[in-house]
Amino acid sequence: MHIVITGTRGIPNHHGGFERFAEEVAVRWHEKGHKVTVYNTAGHPFTGTSWHGVTIIHKPFPCHTLGSFATLIYDYLCFRDAYRRKPDVILNCGHGNSFFIRRKNKVPVVTLTDGLEWKRSGWHPWVRKFFSLTEKVAVKRSRLLVSDHPVIARWFKQKYGISSVVIPYGADIPVDTRIPAGSTLTEMLEKYSGKHLATQLLPEQYFLLITRFVKENHTGRILEGYVRSGISYPLLLIGDPGNRYGRKLIKKYAGKSRIIFGGAVYDEQTLTLLRHHSRGYIHGHSAGGTNPSLLEAMAAGCLITAHDNPFNRYILGEEASYFSTPAELAKILKDWDSYLTNKESLIKKYREKIRTGYSWEKVTEAYEEIFRRLTESR
Repeated sequence: MHIVITGTRGIPNHHGGFERFAEEVAVRWHEKGHKVTVYNTAGHPFTGTSWHGVTIIHKPFPCHTLGSFATLIYDYLCFRDAYRRKPDVILNCGHGNSFFIRRKNKVPVVTLTDGLEWKRSGWHPWVRKFFSLTEKVAVKRSRLLVSDHPVIARWFKQKYGISSVVIPYGADIPVDTRIPAGSTLTEMLEKYSGKHLATQLLPEQYFLLITRFVKENHTGRILEGYVRSGISYPLLLIGDPGNRYGRKLIKKYAGKSRIIFGGAVYDEQTLTLLRHHSRGYIHGHSAGGTNPSLLEAMAAGCLITAHDNPFNRYILGEEASYFSTPAELAKILKDWDSYLTNKESLIKKYREKIRTGYSWEKVTEAYEEIFRRLTESR
């Protein structure tokens, strides 16, 4: 089977959730004997034409001259090329490019819907209207919709009267979480982020937040709650704060001695070790479905506190503390020792959830099954 993945900026992952997803499933499908093609932006750090057996095709992404409009140009070029190759199926990540799906083409397009894009509070109202429209187009033109969370699937059922297949993202339980001999967490972070840290990171002595700097991830509320808590353990933030919201937060909080802006890190082993050796993981995502970063924190053995919303509660259940306001987070952080007493039991439950419901192998096989059904019905 020839599977083409569109809608990402490419692999290996140097951006976010879709790219992490594509990286994991593409390699696994190749190992199962399928031909897999993924599109990379021309500016992607990986410049080769094959990665772990996956064919990589580079397409222009003129963001420096066209800004956000460059994404549409890139997506159009990817879809045009994909249809020319006549694959068995196209897996499209997101629906912002749904105008380029050809409804009458014989090649079926499966759209992974992601979160409710038009509800993301950090975007301009016109952008939110645009995503509301592309959502409708994706419903009409896709051969099948995949939701990564039951709450997302319920929305499509209520809004459009259609059933989408629920397939979550995945995670792998790490085999080795030991810090390499002769190295420290600080040195590893500095190596992959390129940032010098004035504060040393000691195992079990810091809180961790891995995030995109957007309002719906509640980074500002988390920082405010952390400062209010008055705790002495530092807070490490991993992510690229290069947008307007991120720069605003840096201006307000970078002078705080206990807050460490660690920059963007995409090396999986480093992220795993930072998660595993943290005192606690703070998860603020609220607009997506099944968040890969949350699953990876569970798999790595983090003790978690999460923003209180249906997405997070469905995954974590009673095995986490929840916050909605900075005051609530501050109280949780001050009382953290009481949560630590149950850490081993909670981690065991997290990892069992990963094994039974969120393993990458199960995710890969679930997509394979729907691809087979679609190709057999052609």
